[in-house]
Amino acid sequence: MQSDPRHPPSTPLLPARRTLVLGAGAVALGASAGCNPFATPTRVTQTVTAAAPPVADPVPTLIATTRLHVVRLANAITADKTLAARLTPLRSDRAAHLTALIAELGRTSPQAAALEKKKPTADAGISVPSGGSIQILAGMRSDAALAQGLFTDAFGLASRYRAALFGPIAACLATHRLVLA
Repeated sequence: MQSDPRHPPSTPLLPARRTLVLGAGAVALGASAGCNPFATPTRVTQTVTAAAPPVADPVPTLIATTRLHVVRLANAITADKTLAARLTPLRSDRAAHLTALIAELGRTSPQAAALEKKKPTADAGISVPSGGSIQILAGMRSDAALAQGLFTDAFGLASRYRAALFGPIAACLATHRLVLA
């Protein structure tokens, strides 16, 4: 039997071309799927998440702001006696706010509240805007707006009890802004 030179005879020891292509495709598919015959079968993936840092308590900041406003109102009353009738009720409101905030701080941190109670509410070093009644009222209105913003921002972090405390104070500050307008 004579072999055709165009078609060499296939030998049984060499696999067919189709078998080689299928084998190479299977190896490529296995490698891309993550299959590794040399890997250990006990591979575990562990996801680690970081906890959010604790949120700072807003009450000490609110106490400091309120104490500053009480002092500034007292200094404004002494600086311009014509505004005394208008500013004295506002100072009384802010002093009541300060007392309520210190009581709230005492509920969660008695030591910090004891320190806050010892701090003075009068300071000659804090000045009021100079230039007359209009500038003093503008400064007090700015203080009320700042404080109202702080109390409104504190709502997002507040418990229901604190929100019930912050809400009336923010509303009172809104009325102070109207009185000072």
